[in-house]
Amino acid sequence: MKKIFKRIKVNKELLEFNGKVVKDFSSYLESSVNDTLPEGKVKGVYFISYVSKKQIDTTQIGGGRFTPSTLLSHTNITLKDSRGHSLTEPTDIQDYEHKNGGYSKGFKELDFESSNERVTISWETMGGVPILGEFVFIIETDNCAC
Repeated sequence: MKKIFKRIKVNKELLEFNGKVVKDFSSYLESSVNDTLPEGKVKGVYFISYVSKKQIDTTQIGGGRFTPSTLLSHTNITLKDSRGHSLTEPTDIQDYEHKNGGYSKGFKELDFESSNERVTISWETMGGVPILGEFVFIIETDNCAC
């Protein structure tokens, strides 16, 4: 079996604001992104944040400080296939944080076949700081050229 890692970026437009002050993140707090997964057995997914925990700790929002757990615990994620069927129940983004064990372990487990399946990742953030990063899907496929 060959492992494929498919990356789907979320709110990548925010990377263009590097060093600039942004006063209104409201258009980034609730949205969705679509992409196609390659053919194979989808084993799981995890989220990699582009914002370091140190950056989050020092961010001032509305006069108060937010800790990483506060920011992450207020974003609900939903994964759906092209027919609108849920691949996961709506759940907190912390469920998608990579645990220990390397790339092929410590992810949110999924178990379905993809024939170039189109997926939708939707998010809703209850707070003032949007998520910024990428979801990485782990897909096993035959490595034979039969």
